[in-house]
Amino acid sequence: MKQTDTKTQILDVAQDLIQRFGVNGMSYQDISESVGIRKASVHTHFPKKDDLVIALLDRYSDRFFRIVDGILASNDAPEVKLRRYCGLFETTLRSGDQDKTCLCAMLGAETVTLSEQLTERVRSFYQANEERLTDLLDMGRQAGSFRFLGETQAMASLVFTVLEGGILVVRVHGGADKFHQMIEQLIQLVKG
Repeated sequence: MKQTDTKTQILDVAQDLIQRFGVNGMSYQDISESVGIRKASVHTHFPKKDDLVIALLDRYSDRFFRIVDGILASNDAPEVKLRRYCGLFETTLRSGDQDKTCLCAMLGAETVTLSEQLTERVRSFYQANEERLTDLLDMGRQAGSFRFLGETQAMASLVFTVLEGGILVVRVHGGADKFHQMIEQLIQLVKG
């Protein structure tokens, strides 16, 4: 097996585990058993857990924002763009056993145990989302599609917070159907 293939497998397994159990619920032993390699092999690619999580955050953010930027660049109406954006979170939750969260939602819940370097990357992910949402909400206001009260940046923060926080809450209380209802209510709030 090629080294890059093993590294990708390690990242894939680590992402799945963190999205379901958190970084503190994932071990190199879990990864090695799932990939079918020795634990030392995981350490060869990622000497420290922070190294693994940093690589994972970079990959996750790159992929996520490529999708989001594609949504924003599309010719869709602002409401459709907002639904597609929210749908990214719902799709994550509905995958597997409906127990996955956004990677950064789970890491955000664990910031008190993360290094400053990891916390800063999670914070950057949040800020980049809010910036893109602010742009989307501005587009919608200018088009007359969104008539929410208050500042655009505050609404962007609210939308993102409901999605990131809501995806954690519904894992315990209500599941994916409740999350969908929350998204629908959120969109109605934005539409005004």
